[in-house]
Amino acid sequence: MKKRQYKKLDNSISSFQWIKKKSEKYWQKVDLMECWGFQIQEGSKWKKGLSESELEDFQNQLNITFPESLKNYYRTMNGLDKPGIDNNGGEGEFDFGPIFYSYPDDIPVMKARIEWIMEANRVTEDVIKNQNVPPIIPYLGHRFLILDHEETVLSMYGNDIIFWGGNLSKGIVSDIFSIYHSEKKKIDTSSFWNKKIG
Repeated sequence: MKKRQYKKLDNSISSFQWIKKKSEKYWQKVDLMECWGFQIQEGSKWKKGLSESELEDFQNQLNITFPESLKNYYRTMNGLDKPGIDNNGGEGEFDFGPIFYSYPDDIPVMKARIEWIMEANRVTEDVIKNQNVPPIIPYLGHRFLILDHEETVLSMYGNDIIFWGGNLSKGIVSDIFSIYHSEKKKIDTSSFWNKKIG
């Protein structure tokens, strides 16, 4: 993907439709690497987007109010029609599992991911309520959309946290395509997590 295409991405339905079309074309021919972690299978396609009533139920089950960006993403697509493949670095049998989380299948996984990140960073319910820590929601593996006014995407693996994308659509394409540049943005995660300690 070229830098100018990447820079144009916002959280509109048209951006997510563009991602859907380009990614399905990109996945028509996929060479799996010998590595750890789930990879997208050749010929994978996005599942149909969600209805408004499904979105409402999704939010209720997670007890999270989705921002318009996340609603637009799930209105357009809802996970993949094939599971991801993990060939365990060529050292064992293949494992299969979700790549992009979908409703309703992956709600338990999403809840467990949120709980793990909160525990790893010692963020309790009291901290969330009393110190205005924003909710987080995983959409793929350990990629999380931060539900605050900036809505950045962080890669969060326990307490190992790095900036991943300036918005949801940019976070998603960073995991699908080769981006021929590096988006540089300094992010101070202490303002997000250190509230729990103070």
